Amino acid sequence: MARRIGSRYVALKILGRGASGTVWAGEGPEGPVAIKLLREDLASDEVLVARFVQERTALVSLDHPAIVGIHDLVVDGSDLALVMDLVDGPDLRTRLEKERVLSPAMAAAICADVAEGLSAAHAEGVIHRDVKPENVLLDTAYGQVRAKLTDFGIARLVDAPRRTRATRIIGTPDYLAPEIIEGLQPTAAVDVYALGTVLYELLTGWTPFGGGHPGAVLRRHVTEPVPGIPGLPAPVADVLAACLSKAPAARLTAREVGERLRAALPALAGLPRFDVPAPDGGGHPDRGETPPPLPAGVVPLVSGTEMDASRDTHTNLARPTFPAPPIAASRRRTTHRKRRGRAVAVLSAAAVLVVAGAGWWIAGRGDDKPAEQQPVGATQSPPASAPAQGAGTPASTGAGDRAARIPVWDKWAQLPVAPVLLVGAPAAAQPAGAATYVVQRDGAGQPWFSTGDGVKFSDWQKLPVFKAAEDLAVTAPAAGRVDVLAVGAADRFLYRCSFADGRWGEWTRVDAKTKVAGAPAASGTGDRLDVLVRSGDDLMHGTLAGANWSGFRKVHQGGIVEQAPALTAGAPGAPGTLDAFVVRAGDHALLHMTLAGGDWREPERVGTFAAGGRPAAAWTPGGGLAVVVPDTSGRLTGAVAMAGAWQPATLSAPAELPAQEGAAAVGSAPGRVDLYLRGPNGRVQVAPSG
Repeated sequence: MARRIGSRYVALKILGRGASGTVWAGEGPEGPVAIKLLREDLASDEVLVARFVQERTALVSLDHPAIVGIHDLVVDGSDLALVMDLVDGPDLRTRLEKERVLSPAMAAAICADVAEGLSAAHAEGVIHRDVKPENVLLDTAYGQVRAKLTDFGIARLVDAPRRTRATRIIGTPDYLAPEIIEGLQPTAAVDVYALGTVLYELLTGWTPFGGGHPGAVLRRHVTEPVPGIPGLPAPVADVLAACLSKAPAARLTAREVGERLRAALPALAGLPRFDVPAPDGGGHPDRGETPPPLPAGVVPLVSGTEMDASRDTHTNLARPTFPAPPIAASRRRTTHRKRRGRAVAVLSAAAVLVVAGAGWWIAGRGDDKPAEQQPVGATQSPPASAPAQGAGTPASTGAGDRAARIPVWDKWAQLPVAPVLLVGAPAAAQPAGAATYVVQRDGAGQPWFSTGDGVKFSDWQKLPVFKAAEDLAVTAPAAGRVDVLAVGAADRFLYRCSFADGRWGEWTRVDAKTKVAGAPAASGTGDRLDVLVRSGDDLMHGTLAGANWSGFRKVHQGGIVEQAPALTAGAPGAPGTLDAFVVRAGDHALLHMTLAGGDWREPERVGTFAAGGRPAAAWTPGGGLAVVVPDTSGRLTGAVAMAGAWQPATLSAPAELPAQEGAAAVGSAPGRVDLYLRGPNGRVQVAPSG
């Protein structure tokens, strides 16, 4: 049953319930959202509501692809809600419960994502304080697993000043840093410690100090060394040791963790999952195995001689200061909640003794994460993986190379004169069985388009009113559909205008977080649209699957880039692959990168020339991959990948190009590639391949 949340949002479907409230899938002015509706007793707390208002700017401003963004904080009568990104995928705890351990490469990649999100938050002065698998969502909607850290601010907001006492600890026992247990103020280092614990758990199936009752868990954090992982490559072992150091000052920063784990990924590729016994030498109670007896001389912190067999230390051990809601069923917590009967009494006794002996209460399981945040409607299936290619090998179809030949562009014709002066480089795309669409902007940023067959073209017409800051991108993902991408002049965010059902729609904002520098590049297939942009000096990749936008993520393999990128769908017969071309900053080298199996490959250099403008790329009918780009002297140059090697393209441009401009390349019937550029007279010109 739909429920209105404030004046802008509608909650449509419950995704999960937890200790602090209920998570819904909903709709807002900009599309699907997740809405965390906090309990009514929290909404009635004036101190908490005031804290929400104070924290709103800091939380909403956290902008990073590895953070589940908070769109809004809603205070409306009895409703107190956080409006967040809707993530298509389960949380990390769900995946661990299914697989127990992950491959080293997957574990490192997930933790690198989380580390990058933490680094962005720490730079804004925000500490998470409850990093754990329950608070990591795995976005699987775009053919690759991307980790997103959620629940920033929940622990701080719910534990408002009058709720938080010096005798309480905010966090989850298995992931608590030693300095928190000893009563020190938290710093960014506590998040790094928790992330190291998560990485250890992903690799082994165990947290390094977990197991037994929570008092023992706390003691181990402070006094015991980290159990080793036999066979773990040194780069990752070093990261773990630094993250789990007892001394906060000895730990890496979150940024350093992310960088080191990314650098270690090649060494982890293909390594099998580890099979590590429990740190205490006992069995795993979740699998029905018996834990070991107490070592000689060890006195339990609760009465009785038998250790608590439950590893359910992911529990709110605080004596509640407000009535707790009934525990609702949740798919990812079924195994934990089967053990609650006897464990509740034991854990309560443990909590009392911890207060007497240590002077602190432990707060915050934060069981408020849904089992899965699923979007309303169908889920995009991951694309099929392409055959593996070695680094530096141009993507190709194999058999098609034998029939391929080097295209020649030497005969140029002019498109009709536009009613305004067009500026920049054109972009072009051809829907299946339809005319080619050529788009370009005028000096005021207004987009225009013309259609034709490579020989004859229509007069130029305006697209819906818009003011673009950069050159446009255009792609034809399906028959009868064309998507034009533009960077808004007012805010430098990415916008889209689509042609479907015989008419152009209105411009809609695709992304509201990443400022774009330079023109976008796009490639669409079916209901999937991939976009590459440059933000600052970084190359960023985002995917729009239906109405679900992934957000932009940094492509680390691209390094520091200049100029706008080029993007085209991968080789025919290799669905789900992409080919990108970027210009490396410093030496102006043109680099080729391939996305296959959800990961970007290491780049290779194309030719020895220095690129001076925006590249363009398209597949030739014979199976070659052609790329053209202005060099630093303004002349159009290029290369074609044939039979696994790059060869110079045959180009005869009509004249020198204006500085920093490029061309457009599009595969066109019958069996050719057409190049488009804006000549010195301001008219767009076309050259079919011969």
